[in-house]
Amino acid sequence: MSQKPSVVKSAARTLDILECIVKNPKAPTFTMLQELMDIPKSSLSYLLQELMNRDYIQFDSDLRVYYPGINLVQMSAHCINNTNLSREIWLGIKKLSEDLGETTHAGVLDGRFITYISKCQGTKDISVVTTIGFRLPAHATAIGKMLLSSLSADDVESRHKNISLERYTENTIVSYEQLVEELKQTADKGYAIDSQEIIPGGICIAAPVYDKNNKMIVAISVTMLAIRTNEQFLQEVISKVKQTADNISMSIGRK
Repeated sequence: MSQKPSVVKSAARTLDILECIVKNPKAPTFTMLQELMDIPKSSLSYLLQELMNRDYIQFDSDLRVYYPGINLVQMSAHCINNTNLSREIWLGIKKLSEDLGETTHAGVLDGRFITYISKCQGTKDISVVTTIGFRLPAHATAIGKMLLSSLSADDVESRHKNISLERYTENTIVSYEQLVEELKQTADKGYAIDSQEIIPGGICIAAPVYDKNNKMIVAISVTMLAIRTNEQFLQEVISKVKQTADNISMSIGRK
């Protein structure tokens, strides 16, 4: 019995740590975690090490900050996959893939990254996404730019402040000021384009999915070869992606 309070406290602290790392707009340092939760240094160190050993969190040794680990992300994806939302998303992107013959995806925002929660492979698969739970920096993807466009200016800044934006191709946006302008245009248009920004030769179109409270919660996309994408086909894809996203939104309760 004497050990029970200690076990409960450890469990509570572990959950607090995970919530702080996942929900904090800025990846926390050890000092930040300690200040936010008032946990003794030795206890916090042991809990963090155990979470890292189990791949629930990861530590960036250069920035000295903590991020969600692959097991935590995959667990989140599995939880999403067991909901009605997941079924509607899957049915939507599956039909979209069949209609266009292209690979389709769905993703959610995870800090300054996106996590892919669904994929339907087309006949011409040029996607870099290999598994559900795969993460990429949001600024370099159509899904990511779509989801970032729904955030306030302060929220976007807090996720990218003092961060060097990763470059994948010569088209990747690596300027914060350019990213902000791109997000404004994306919000105005209601869809996002990744034109060979994450992979050479690939173009991606994304559109938003909203919940019953009119909150953007997911974005879906189509990835296709740039070489076969003329203006007419591009407009057709944009229309179909937006319509599919609207259909999914309505199916999960958006008025």
